[in-house]
Parts: sequence; structure tokens; C-alpha cells
Amino acid sequence: MDHRRADRAILALWCRELGTLLSLDVPMLSALEVVAQEIEPLAPVTVSLETSVQAGDSLAQRIAEMDEAFPPLVRAAALSGEANGRLADALVAVADCLDAAAELGIAGTSRERLAELAEQAAPAPAVLLSKRLLNRAIEMGARRLRLTGGSEGGLAQLHVGGRWQDLQEIGASNFGPLCRRIKLMADIPYWISEPAVGTMDYVTAEHGSWSVAVQAIPDDDGIGQHIDMTLTPRE
Repeated sequence: MDHRRADRAILALWCRELGTLLSLDVPMLSALEVVAQEIEPLAPVTVSLETSVQAGDSLAQRIAEMDEAFPPLVRAAALSGEANGRLADALVAVADCLDAAAELGIAGTSRERLAELAEQAAPAPAVLLSKRLLNRAIEMGARRLRLTGGSEGGLAQLHVGGRWQDLQEIGASNFGPLCRRIKLMADIPYWISEPAVGTMDYVTAEHGSWSVAVQAIPDDDGIGQHIDMTLTPRE
């Protein structure tokens, strides 16, 4: 199925038509069926969304997961709109932004350019903290590192010598961003509210390359988080 990023004018039309139908109280599955027929370039994506919704999935979360089909603006607007009960309004609003970008000839930023900009930018606190914790765990010979906490902050612990020991307390302002950073590194969508697993490659200057398996388990309240990492040296 072709989920390549469509141009902004087509995306704007897609968002506006779907949002308009939903605002008129057209059932979601029926609205998606109409949009699939009307906007052929995005038909494969729309049919995929229709199948997911029919199976009980959240439309906004499925849109947010399709990073190859939808730009960050659309994915973020869909999630925010659904969370606030205004998905239809959010889709129509984002269509206006996409139309304006298309009219002004503003090109979307490529993945390569995003990576280049990220490399040039000053590291965010969560980036520095994630590196510091992983490096410290590896230096101390740990094979497991875990983060636990919630809105009031959290704790990083490592497993060394057959027991868990505290590594660092993490303040409330840094705990959430740190968890999102670890999930991002492991290719886990940070917005999902169910247990998820992922892996990442981590390279150190002094201790070589490591494979890190990440298990993210949110608490039932949706606020607390538990992230368990298993560190394995690469040959």
C-alpha cells in the first residue's frame, strides 16, 4: 500500500472534506468511505484508516501513526482534536494551514533536513539526560535500566550485582520528556496509552555499540510510567 507523503493541496482537501462530513454528523465509517471515493490519490490511506476504525481503533491515533502519509501538523492536530472532542474542527483548521502553505509554495522539510537541523541544534535536557543515564549504566556494568514515576517526577534504577540500586532521581519537569525521548529512540509512538516494546542501537565512545530493548508500560491512570531497558553489547 502506498503511504508516501501526499502534497499539501491534496492533504488539505482530504482534511477539509473529512472534517466537514464529521461536523455534519455523518458516521465516521461512512465519511471515510466518501473521502476514499472522492480523493483518489489518498484512497489507499483512507481505506486503511476505514479498516482500522471498523476494527475499533481510534481514527486520530491511526492518523498519528502514519508518519509516512501525514506530516506532523496533521498528526498532532488529529490527536489534539480527538482528545478535546473536536476532531472535525481540528481537521478543517489544519486544512486551512496546509492550503496557506501550498499557496505560499512552502516546501515540507525532508527527513534528511530534519536530521541535519537536529544535529546542529543544542541538545535538549531530555537528550542529554538519556545519554547520561545510558552511559552511566553501561559504565557500571548494568544490563538493565529502568525508569519509574509520574507527574511528580521519577527515579532511574539499574540492576547490578543481582540487585536494583538507585541511579538518579529525576525532577517533574524532566521525567515526562525523558520517557518520551527513550520511546522515540526505540521507535515507540510516545502518545499510545498501552504497553509497547521497541529496540534501539546505542553507540558509546568508550564501550562500543549496544542493542537496547525497551518495554514501556503506562499506569492505569495514564500518568505514571514504567520503562524497562535491557542492554546487550554488540559483537
